[in-house]
Amino acid sequence: MRKTNLLASMLLIVTGLYSCKEEDSSSMTFEKNFPTESITPPGVEWVLDAAKSDEFDSFDSNKWTAAPLWYYGGVSGALPTGFVYRPENTEVRDGLARLWAKKEDYANRPDEPRHYTAGCLKSKFEVGGNTYIEIRAKMIKAPANVCAAIWLGDDPVLEKNPNIEIDLQETKWARTKPHLLFTSLLTWPKPGNLNTEAISTSYYSSWDLDEDFHLYGVERRGTKLRFYFDGVMYRESDVSATPAYVTQLRPVILSIEGHAGQPGDADLPADFQIDWVHVYNVK
Repeated sequence: MRKTNLLASMLLIVTGLYSCKEEDSSSMTFEKNFPTESITPPGVEWVLDAAKSDEFDSFDSNKWTAAPLWYYGGVSGALPTGFVYRPENTEVRDGLARLWAKKEDYANRPDEPRHYTAGCLKSKFEVGGNTYIEIRAKMIKAPANVCAAIWLGDDPVLEKNPNIEIDLQETKWARTKPHLLFTSLLTWPKPGNLNTEAISTSYYSSWDLDEDFHLYGVERRGTKLRFYFDGVMYRESDVSATPAYVTQLRPVILSIEGHAGQPGDADLPADFQIDWVHVYNVK
C-alpha cells in the first residue's frame, strides 16, 4: 500500500491550475507535480477503507464489474463514432487497470453495427457521505481524441431519486484541450430520461493530463463537495439544497465515453490507465 501524505496544503507551491470561468481571469502557474502517494484533505483524520479500495494488482471480481454500462444498450455516443462497451477491453494486472479504446467492427446489435469499442469498470461497492475518494489515473493520449471519465453514478430509478451524478473528470475535448480538468454535478430524476445539470466547471492544468498520472479526488462531507487535483482543492460546492450529493450511495465508475466526437483512428488502440482507487472514511 502506498503511503499517505496528509500535508495537502504544501502542494499549493507545486501544482498549476486556473479556472476558465469568465469571472476569474487569474491563473496560478507552478512547476510540474506528479504525486506518487495518496494525499488526503486536511482538517479531519481519514481511515482507508480497504474493502472499497484497489491497487489493481489483479482483477477483483468482488469489487468490480467490467460489464457494459446501462445506457443505450451498452453504447456511449452516437453513430458512427460512438463506443460499444466490451469486457475484453478492460485489463487489470501488474498494478494498473487499463481501459482500451479500439477501432474495430462489433455488432452488439445486428441493426446497429459499431466501429469502435471501449472498456469500463463499475464498482460493486457504493460510497456515501463522510468520505474522500481518490483516483490516480493517466488520461488517454490526446491525439486519439477519446473521452476518459471518472465519476460516481448509477442507473437512474424512481426509488433512488434524485439519482445524483458526480463527474470528477471528463476529457470531452481530448485532442484540443488535453490540459482541461472538467467537473460537473447532475441529477437524473425519474420518471423521464433527462438530466438536470446543477453546475459544471472547467479548470486548466499547466500541462497536458495525458502526460503522466495525477490524483483526482472528491470529498463528500457536511453540506459541501470539495474537489482536489494532485492534493490541491480547486472547487468547493455548497450542495445543501440537494443533500443527496453528499449522502447518496453511488458506485465508482471508470469509463471511456463517446463525448469527444471523431476518434483519431491512427492513434488507436489507446488506453486510459488507472493506478489506484482509494476510498477513505472520516475516523
